[in-house]
Amino acid sequence: MRPLLAVLAATAVALWPAGAPLAARTPLNAASACSGTGTGDFDGDGVDDVAVGDPFADHPGGLAGAGAVHVLSGREKDGRTLAAPRPGAGDGFGWSVRLAELDADGCADLLIGAPYTDVEGVKDAGAVYVVRGGPQGGTARLVAPEPEADAHFGWSLTSGATLVAVGAPHEDADGVADSGAAYLFDASAPGTGRRISQQTEGVSGNGEDGDMFGWSLAIGKMGGEPGDLDLAVGAPFENDDGAGQQTGEGKLDSGSIAVVFDVGRERDEYRSRKWDLRQVVAAEAGDRFGYAMAYAEQGDVGYLAVGAPLGDADGVQNSGIVQLFQASSSLEITASATFHQDTGAAPGEGYGSSLALTAEGGVRLAVGVPFDGTDRRGGVHLMTVGDGTPGRTISQSGAGDHFGWSVGFSGNRLVVGAPDRGGSGAVVLLGRNDAEGVVLAPGTGRVPLLDGAVPVEFGAGVG
Repeated sequence: MRPLLAVLAATAVALWPAGAPLAARTPLNAASACSGTGTGDFDGDGVDDVAVGDPFADHPGGLAGAGAVHVLSGREKDGRTLAAPRPGAGDGFGWSVRLAELDADGCADLLIGAPYTDVEGVKDAGAVYVVRGGPQGGTARLVAPEPEADAHFGWSLTSGATLVAVGAPHEDADGVADSGAAYLFDASAPGTGRRISQQTEGVSGNGEDGDMFGWSLAIGKMGGEPGDLDLAVGAPFENDDGAGQQTGEGKLDSGSIAVVFDVGRERDEYRSRKWDLRQVVAAEAGDRFGYAMAYAEQGDVGYLAVGAPLGDADGVQNSGIVQLFQASSSLEITASATFHQDTGAAPGEGYGSSLALTAEGGVRLAVGVPFDGTDRRGGVHLMTVGDGTPGRTISQSGAGDHFGWSVGFSGNRLVVGAPDRGGSGAVVLLGRNDAEGVVLAPGTGRVPLLDGAVPVEFGAGVG
């Protein structure tokens, strides 16, 4: 069974899946002078680029599943392909990817999760690589201060300003199996990461077996102090079982999110809010609320989208829902609109398995539906938030492609991953007004291959 599905293969409805100081750099890239836009321009040519993960790409020499990341240029020129400085079989390099500026040089930097990497002999502890954009280049590796076997540090990642957050949802945090944790690093002040779990003072909830706290992450302004950042953490396998620490009770795997305020610096006690799905809509066991998250800002308003891909919408069991939250300088984060498929929804299509938000040209939300259709070809729902206009459905795919497995925005373009297209995977790039997108796959056009490497699931992650 392919690794990306193995995690959730036992569920009734299959859904996908299933530190070192930043100053310690080794050369990995050489970009041109930066434009100053910074948001997604990795190569310094003035146009936002796209990062695409192929986490189980095979490398020469028997390194099956070592992984690779492709950076696709925003201009009509060849992209480039990256591997870990010391790749290992099964590392999953590229499981999670994100372009974001972490310094003041005007170029985007690249965060790459490799959650199956062995660290100091600890199997599958996981690591994150920070690849610097700009003329100096270089890379650094982030790991948990105390690496733990099978914690899968790097499963999720996000950033805001110089703050980097990394999820380790399989960590046996505070002695509780797979309860999960999140780590925070400051790119401007290299050092050991700070750890947050459900047992951290002031963090809402209780760490229980299998919660998977840290499965998804988002950083933004969600109602904390002005000038500071807040962290949203998804725990999609948490049971809705009331107050106190319990095991195997209540609505199993209903899911939750916690928003931890003012995480820019370490505190003796944090302030936070927690949402179970039942606080905003009807909820059932297995909804997986918190499976995916996305964040964007427009002016003074911050938007957080949270997926529950097995939520029940309009009486259709396990069809999926997305809950939108809003916050501003005068309003702490609160639930607003709820989205689902208006027509044709069916159980197990996975609406909300992947999410992306952008504020460019109005706040737009992309919702991945990777198992849409009887042949599981997949699709994406794209809508403008708050203007009342109906969205549109994009389905530029074939049977079994899982189009919408990952979604992201690059400038004014929508990026959609289809990791099972054509045996190697593909992404589709769509401009704002495009009816049809450009299909890119490894070894064709502007997507070079690593020498001797074999693509496996190109498009499993985009950022």
